[in-house]
Amino acid sequence: MKRTGRIGLAVFLFVGLVVSMFGCLNVDQPNVPPTNFTSNVKFVDLANTGTNMVATFDNGTSAATLTYGNNSAYVTMPAGSRRMKFVYGATTDTLRQAFASYGQYTYFSIFDPANGDVARTYISFGQSYTFSSAGVVDTALVRFINLSTDTAFSFASGMDFMLGGKSVATGVAFGQVAGYFKVPAGNSNYEVFATSADTTGGTPLISTTTLSGLASQGRYSIVVYGNHASINKSVIQEH
Repeated sequence: MKRTGRIGLAVFLFVGLVVSMFGCLNVDQPNVPPTNFTSNVKFVDLANTGTNMVATFDNGTSAATLTYGNNSAYVTMPAGSRRMKFVYGATTDTLRQAFASYGQYTYFSIFDPANGDVARTYISFGQSYTFSSAGVVDTALVRFINLSTDTAFSFASGMDFMLGGKSVATGVAFGQVAGYFKVPAGNSNYEVFATSADTTGGTPLISTTTLSGLASQGRYSIVVYGNHASINKSVIQEH
């Protein structure tokens, strides 16, 4: 009987430990214990500082080396709170970033709107890559991300997104994402406007642009970045 009681107590303690590890994991704490689960992360450099950007995590494990306007392949990283380091020129930015188990992220480096062209900020957007389907056969998913620093000033009301000739999102603020919209696989088109018509007189910030070769069940992000003098866009394939 004593042996059975000890085994029962051990099982109880083990179950309690598992619950505490997985049910109460706080990924925002600086010392998160490692898990056996991973995340996929794609890095994108949208800050034109005239030099390559090198991204590493934890104790210097290489993640990506990027030139302006380009993105990496997906990098497999341990889930939890990771110590990220970004080096460009003589500058090094170090921060912590939380990644969920079985998450897939697109991680952007952009100019910090509060500091003009002299400092960077980092924004990530995620989606599940294990437990959800990208869509249905002959359908692609497209979402819109506003990373234009002008949104904090000239376009304070945000941006409107037209996809396939239809208005699908309005007032998307800086650093925000409009969720995925379904379009037929193959080709589609999009436009981007300032939400405040008075700012541009109705002229698109991004004129009608064709999306070619959208894969069936593929996922894509259309990203607008830069300022009004050099507004730009990028299409990131995520799946």
